Amino acid sequence: MNLIIPKIEIETLSAREMDYYQELDNTPYGQTLALKITDKLKLNPTEMAGLYYSHRDYCGLGLFIKDGLFLLADVYDGWGANKTIASWSSAIEFADWLSKENDQSMSLYGESFNNQTITKLRLEWYLEENYDNSNTAYALYLESRRQR
Repeated sequence: MNLIIPKIEIETLSAREMDYYQELDNTPYGQTLALKITDKLKLNPTEMAGLYYSHRDYCGLGLFIKDGLFLLADVYDGWGANKTIASWSSAIEFADWLSKENDQSMSLYGESFNNQTITKLRLEWYLEENYDNSNTAYALYLESRRQR
């Protein structure tokens, strides 16, 4: 893993952020989910085919393949990878990293705490056949999960 932008240190979180951080799930995503995400990214290895939100301005964090590298990057205006936070040169390294991450640890990537970060729910959404990176599609996905 090539970490370009260091994770936010827990000690720098405000009391309110710390309360929220402690409420986030700290269960690792696991090997099965990580491999499914890795495989789907490899199906269309372009920065526009990754997992990310697409809307105006700052869109949070996304997962991509660009120039043969797996990327965790921030996204602006829904246009794929902008500033790389971390990169991996192999699918095995990327899947191993992702398998050990969780909603709590992912909230510390990027330049601000828990701002449209990668979550287990977003990873599961990405695996859906009808995945669409628009906010409307994600809202509909969340509603469908509530109705199950």
